[in-house]
Amino acid sequence: MPLSITPEERQKYIEQIQDFRLIDDTFFHACFHNDKRCMELVIRIILDKPKLKILRMHTQEEIPNLYGRSVRFDVFAQDADGTEYNIEVQRNDDGADPHRARYNASLLDTMNVPSGADWKQLPRTIVIFITENDVIGGGLPLYHIHRTIDELDGKQFGDDAEIIYVNGKIKNETMLGWLMHDFFCRNPVEMHYKLLAERANFFKSNEHGVNNMCRIMEKIEKEGFAKGVAETTLKIIRNQLKRHIPYEEISEVTETPIDEVIRIAKESNLAY
Repeated sequence: MPLSITPEERQKYIEQIQDFRLIDDTFFHACFHNDKRCMELVIRIILDKPKLKILRMHTQEEIPNLYGRSVRFDVFAQDADGTEYNIEVQRNDDGADPHRARYNASLLDTMNVPSGADWKQLPRTIVIFITENDVIGGGLPLYHIHRTIDELDGKQFGDDAEIIYVNGKIKNETMLGWLMHDFFCRNPVEMHYKLLAERANFFKSNEHGVNNMCRIMEKIEKEGFAKGVAETTLKIIRNQLKRHIPYEEISEVTETPIDEVIRIAKESNLAY
């Protein structure tokens, strides 16, 4: 499918693509989309399980929540033993807040509780955050978090739920250190792991890969613009509601259906 962008826009995107790293959300999703081998490599190194086998995986998996906020997982994966994973890359410390890890873990469980199921049938779950900074602050490459029992000297609770933080700051001469080097490397030639280097190089140098990245970036740019327009309209509606402008007039000025104006008024406690 031909690109719908101008040569100037394509050149702008290409320059941005050359600056991408695997820790960058957009590039991570592109490189790991439908690529079990790359995902296996990452999880094997983090868990120190060289024979681990991924059976299925999805990138940008939308996890609905009927009672609250839904979440889009960076990666959902399941291995041959039935363990389920949520892998997140986070450059922003706030995005790797412990409460976010807790919430993601809970949504993994909601995916596996059919009516009448035995609770013991819940699979083991592991939420993995790969972070640009040392979010936990202990100066270690890895942090493993489990529920423990205070009154039994920290004995593990045994609920088969685990959270792992990977500290991207540590790029030492270990397999994990090399992996973190590759996640923060802009030039595929300088990467340690051939699988990751080949995948990154495809989207940075191959014509088909570059065009695919350009389409992704164009879509993100358009969606971001549309979101900005929507947020601007919402701000105008709320400001007019505060001034008690008639609903019909707000609807006409903002080109928003009157039912939507009334809904916004109620949700914002500005109805009259």
